Amino acid sequence: MGFVVDQQSFLRYCQVERRLSPHTKRSYEQTLDQYAAYCQTTHQDPYDVQSARRYLYALYEADTATTTVAQKVSCLKQFGKFVARETGGEPLFHGLTSPKRRKTLPTFAVPSEVEQLLKAAEGQDDPFLRARDVAIVEMLYGTGMRVAELCGMDVSSYDAGLAFVHVVGKGKKERYIPIGQFAIEALDRYFNVRQTCATPQETALFLSQKGNRVTTDQIRYVMKRLRKLGGLHKPLTPHSLRHSFATDMLERGADLRAVQELLGHESLSTTGRYTHVSTERLRAVYQATHPRK
Repeated sequence: MGFVVDQQSFLRYCQVERRLSPHTKRSYEQTLDQYAAYCQTTHQDPYDVQSARRYLYALYEADTATTTVAQKVSCLKQFGKFVARETGGEPLFHGLTSPKRRKTLPTFAVPSEVEQLLKAAEGQDDPFLRARDVAIVEMLYGTGMRVAELCGMDVSSYDAGLAFVHVVGKGKKERYIPIGQFAIEALDRYFNVRQTCATPQETALFLSQKGNRVTTDQIRYVMKRLRKLGGLHKPLTPHSLRHSFATDMLERGADLRAVQELLGHESLSTTGRYTHVSTERLRAVYQATHPRK
């Protein structure tokens, strides 16, 4: 019973004090539930670091992705630090180490693939879905915002006069992002049909067909459906459009720190991941400079 109480206290701490996103809080909750179930099934002490190691070994044996294991290690260590803070003891899982992550380039869409997504959205029969999905793609690609930030936007988040949107990012940090003409026109078309699903008291900008605020899972499903309609085989996600925004901005000469601010990154090194160069640009540099091209 003690572990369950500590778990609930930790999750409240994550929400209230650390102000973690609902997605991160849900991930932590799932990890701790899974770990507690493992310890109960195998009759182990959940506060023992050896139990945590055996749990992680079980994940490795099940061929769990390295990134997933690393996230679970991070959760357990954060939980251990919290319990230590509350009890005045030593951190429980201080000795756990995360697996080395293989460095991979982010998946992103080239402009022609973004056009395919938009064409697929525009080809839908339902006028509400057609206008909403075009606006979703234009906003994700045109602002680089996170999918959770898009879902959290209200109608009042959009300032048509200044052509800016107000978003609340990780840690409840707020920022303003300028939007371009394509996104503005897409929003205008969406506002014309939004009232067909919206109730008078609904404040959310993007709605489901039932009139509720869209969820991150629903936006991911929209992308999956548009990929299929557009004949795209690349595993593009809403986050891929964030990658595309950053990549295209940097390749067209945008300052790295400006892109960092637009994306809402705390660390410049995180933004630096997007400085990978397109194949076309590499080829152009090679053709222009190599003596034996």
